[in-house]
Amino acid sequence: MPHLQTAIISNMPNFIATCAKGLEYLLVDELVSLGAENISEGLSRASFETDWKGVYEVLMWSRLASRILFPIASFEANDESTLYNQISIIEWQQHIAPGATFVVNSQSYKSKLSHTQFISQRVKDAVVDYYRDNDEVLPQVDFDDPEVTLHCQIRKNQVILSIDLAGRGLHQRGYRVKGGGAPIKENLAAALLKRAKWPGEFKTLVDPMCGSGTFLIEGAMMAMDIAPGLLRESLGLFGWNQFDASLWESIVKHAEERKIKGLADNKLKFCGSDINPKAVRNAQANIALAGLENVIETRIAGVDQLSQFSFGSEGLVIVNPPYSERLGERESVKQLYNELGKWLKTDMKGWKASVLSPDKDFGHSLGIRAQKIYKFNNGSIPCELLNLDLQEKHFIDRLNDDEVDKAFKEKLSPQGVQLCNRVEKNRQKLKKYLASEKISCFRVYDADIPEFNAAIDIYGDKIHIQEYRAPKSIDDKVATRRLKEIQRVAAGVFELPPSQVFVKQRQQQKGSWQYSRQGKVEETQDNFFTIEEGGRKFWVNLKDYLDTGIFLDHRKTRELVANKVSGKKLLNLFCYTGTVSVYAATLGAKTVNVDMSNTYLEWAKRNFKLNRIQLAEHEFIREDCMHWLEQAPQEGEKFDTIFLDPPTFSNSKKMEGHFDVQSDHPKLIEQCLQVLQPKGELIFSNNFQKFEMMVESNERIEVKEITRSTQSPDFTRNNLHRCWLIKFK
Repeated sequence: MPHLQTAIISNMPNFIATCAKGLEYLLVDELVSLGAENISEGLSRASFETDWKGVYEVLMWSRLASRILFPIASFEANDESTLYNQISIIEWQQHIAPGATFVVNSQSYKSKLSHTQFISQRVKDAVVDYYRDNDEVLPQVDFDDPEVTLHCQIRKNQVILSIDLAGRGLHQRGYRVKGGGAPIKENLAAALLKRAKWPGEFKTLVDPMCGSGTFLIEGAMMAMDIAPGLLRESLGLFGWNQFDASLWESIVKHAEERKIKGLADNKLKFCGSDINPKAVRNAQANIALAGLENVIETRIAGVDQLSQFSFGSEGLVIVNPPYSERLGERESVKQLYNELGKWLKTDMKGWKASVLSPDKDFGHSLGIRAQKIYKFNNGSIPCELLNLDLQEKHFIDRLNDDEVDKAFKEKLSPQGVQLCNRVEKNRQKLKKYLASEKISCFRVYDADIPEFNAAIDIYGDKIHIQEYRAPKSIDDKVATRRLKEIQRVAAGVFELPPSQVFVKQRQQQKGSWQYSRQGKVEETQDNFFTIEEGGRKFWVNLKDYLDTGIFLDHRKTRELVANKVSGKKLLNLFCYTGTVSVYAATLGAKTVNVDMSNTYLEWAKRNFKLNRIQLAEHEFIREDCMHWLEQAPQEGEKFDTIFLDPPTFSNSKKMEGHFDVQSDHPKLIEQCLQVLQPKGELIFSNNFQKFEMMVESNERIEVKEITRSTQSPDFTRNNLHRCWLIKFK
């Protein structure tokens, strides 16, 4: 007689609660407080046992869980037929009503079945075929609003198939229909409040950059015993065949009673503000949906306006300052953290504060030593929660951004000392040349040392640092530390304060002009200042754009073109800010300037006006250069000199197609020759480092590379451009 396999079955069913990575131990503590038993912690999850009343309580009261799963089958599956067969033998009528809607979500880790979409498809097929084989009405897949959600996880070929009792993520409380630019998830906000020891002994909760109000709402619900599940209109539980509606109604009724008591007993204050009026309106809408409009106070105010408000003598400040990975915004974010730190140290002494930071430099800008640091992910972004005790002994006096760091060398690493020596050596080497030519804007360093992969340009009393993107093999923290040292060295050697150092990250441009705008940066007149070169003046901007308004490596090229076209007619294609044309116009040339960007054409006009050049004698044309060149011969256009300095690549929406300098330059040069005077000259330049000239001298034209004659001493190590002179024989 065969042996029967027996198993010890618990009196209570087993469940799985999932959560964000790093919140596992908090979730375990919460499950204990909700009466769960036999809890086992795993990666981003915790398994537990409880009765059905207990799991309904977890669905209502868990502030940290993302989903609650009820496993209904577990088995090994090395191929799709095994997966299908095992799913097929489940008594599906226990779970999904005939004709009901459902969806399958799948995960796979180190398993032979790895394509999650295929896994979901096969699970779906097995479920539907079960009803087909039993002549039942087939259930239908609904991705948007399914009555039942199945969760299939395969880990090392071990399958766990579950009913997702949450359906949608439990972070969706039901009060937030309006979010800010990047609202923090509700369950993560609750976890961070717990790590900040809220509510504890605090009397007040303040969020000075409240965005959509998530911290304030979650904090109020925690303090007033309001269940996070009370506002949810649906759960995956509701469409499941084993849903006990009367039991759920009793859970809801008890939660509502606790809410009424919590609101009545509340003696705490909740204050939020944001500089963005739209964010405050969104927060107010969310607060009203949560039923907390009489509890949470919000106002429109920036950090610099907070000193006018009184928040009391003790409490908790929790804040997620806005930050961005866009080019050029790093310094602005650091300044924001610095201003926040000043307010905390000045007006909130004796309080506690918890500040989110995605970067150690941002946290350091607060000028407050953290008592505890928690690491977590906000979505895909690694962050830290800095718990601060706002007492004088924890405040750090940092160098003001407007002060010169006289002792900067003492803070350098051995590699930083090497960088410093190289920058000082380069500066000394260029000293005589710069003085004789009266040059105040120049390059002093260009990735001379592999570890410090950046260019340092001097613009009078300002510094422009372009960091070349580090290889993927270099850790982000290492790259950030090196960039910080480059800033320290550059500012120290030239005895300038940090506020005069501007840092950008340069990388290969894809799909836009080489001098493209850096994201959504607010351009202001304050970001422009004038420099002088060769007796001419130019507007430059070190903050808003990847390039500054003038290409320093073309210093001698501008002079070359101007001397050739003196008193004649110049065509400046891809004219950018018109610096070449300004040189030429000051020597009496008439210029035609063509570019697709209105921004840069207006910038060019401003450069003309700065040099007292009458605009009436010059043309500024907004057009695709290749398209304009196709029309120009028909209008009889002829030029004595043409300066052609195209981008490496562009597929701008303003163009009919795309432009690639390597493949398109022969046609572009030929088009230029059609509008060149018989004795005219074409100066062709580009900065594509792998460029190969495909146009050669023949019986009609002479092509001569003149790169060396356009090089300046500060660009001899890494010349940024190559240049050719093309003319008719």
